[in-house]
Amino acid sequence: MKVAEKVYLKAARMQWRLTTASPVLREDQPQFAMTVVAVADLGGGMRRVTFEAPELTDFTCCGPDEYFGLMMPRPGRALVLPDPEPLNVRASIADLAENDRPDLRWYTIRAHDRVAGRIEVDIVTHGDSGPGSAWTVRAVPGDRVGFRASGALYRGLEVAGRQVLVADETAVPSVAAILEALGGPQAAAERGVEVHVEVSDPAVLEQYDLGPAHVHVRRGLPGSAVVPALDQHLAAGGEPVAYAWACGESDLAAGARRALVRHGVDRRRIYFCGYWKLGQARG
Repeated sequence: MKVAEKVYLKAARMQWRLTTASPVLREDQPQFAMTVVAVADLGGGMRRVTFEAPELTDFTCCGPDEYFGLMMPRPGRALVLPDPEPLNVRASIADLAENDRPDLRWYTIRAHDRVAGRIEVDIVTHGDSGPGSAWTVRAVPGDRVGFRASGALYRGLEVAGRQVLVADETAVPSVAAILEALGGPQAAAERGVEVHVEVSDPAVLEQYDLGPAHVHVRRGLPGSAVVPALDQHLAAGGEPVAYAWACGESDLAAGARRALVRHGVDRRRIYFCGYWKLGQARG
């Protein structure tokens, strides 16, 4: 890693400490090619893709919701990976010839089998409306893609006390992985972890065990169901919230954060992230 990039990481960590709970930043960002070995439909538009690569036997996740950059060659093109050295992978991709540039989208590792050198990734599909979804709906075993490590967001394993997790369907795989890291949904609930999920189709949850989660069906804009419900839930009182994590559509995550702050939660104990934004292509 170059000196300038190390300085950037240090400055980013300092800024997070002042305004929000900090994510887990990796010191390294390994990059390599993977092969699709299985594809399965989970329901509600969620699709599970299993990838394999020798490098995954040595890879170690830095958090339960470890996410990575999936680099997908454009239809009819062979996979070309960018320079792995620069911190900014988007800039590295932009340096490639136009026809060689893979599409880049970010996804959470749902499960990691180091012995087999495999990861499972659950992806919400919505037809051909974006390159990630378009690639996923046509993915078949044998397809080649790129992996670029990035980091993790959840730090609640280090926290004692009440926790609040807020998600939409795109963040459900992350929540499921977090609950497993906490010993399972029941153990997490006994530890004081509350889950609030907003989905447009409850079928997307059929293959997930989220325990006693509060599930809200969205009929309007993202956040229109879960944010008011969260606001009422927090108003009912209870133990102080020691840590909160809100991820999914940008307005949903920001709305959850505002509700938490409104009820006295320190901003520095809340991590929120817009996985995507309504009306904009996911990057």
